Amino acid sequence: MRTLRISVVIVGTALVAAGCGSSVTVEVTTEGPNGAQPQSNLPVQFLPFDRDSVFDALDGQASSPRPEMSEELQAEAERVAGLQAEWRTKDTEWAEARDNLQQLSTRLQAMDARDPAYRRLFDQFNQGEGVVNRLNRERTQLFDAFTSAQEAVTAAVDSFKIVRELWEDEAYAGYFDIRNELLGGREVVEDTTDSSGLATVGLPGGSWWVTTRAPVSGGEVYWNVPVGEQDTIRLNESNGVTRLRL
Repeated sequence: MRTLRISVVIVGTALVAAGCGSSVTVEVTTEGPNGAQPQSNLPVQFLPFDRDSVFDALDGQASSPRPEMSEELQAEAERVAGLQAEWRTKDTEWAEARDNLQQLSTRLQAMDARDPAYRRLFDQFNQGEGVVNRLNRERTQLFDAFTSAQEAVTAAVDSFKIVRELWEDEAYAGYFDIRNELLGGREVVEDTTDSSGLATVGLPGGSWWVTTRAPVSGGEVYWNVPVGEQDTIRLNESNGVTRLRL
């Protein structure tokens, strides 16, 4: 009965008329080294209710509070995520420098060593080789630091994940029953973003929420955003929630 009361309240607030249906485009981007980066091949769902409100209600009726990481474990997990992000950034820099060096090598092989331009290009190659070697040492050091920190915290994080998952299995057992009641026979609208991070769907009338999640350095960004009346919804890190991915 408690679950039924929760779902009835949510139905009363979610199904407010919002027109007779329209085409909506979603654009999903996250921040990359060179600015906004489209998130391609990303599953996107449109629901005619606010899924977060359902989970909030189930949280409120759970037999015990939602387990949370200790501040110490949270700090260690964030440190590991930060080291992983630094390593990945350095690895990308090294790969780009290595590719540039390979291109210089190819050009040199096609040139006459007596050509005055050969010496200038050869000097660039030597400088580039030094950069590649330095970046390789730095990325190796960062990878070692990341893996060492990860090993130190993995057991504690895994233990926490088990506790959290067991709690969720009990607390959210009624979610799909509530979800089906809120859908009322309608279908969840789903699509996948293209190479530009775009997905366009047709939505029936009523209120809708778009939800998805995208990986970022050290975790993920989660979105659950009301569609409203706009033709294009831009999902980025400013209107999403960044969180650790356990």
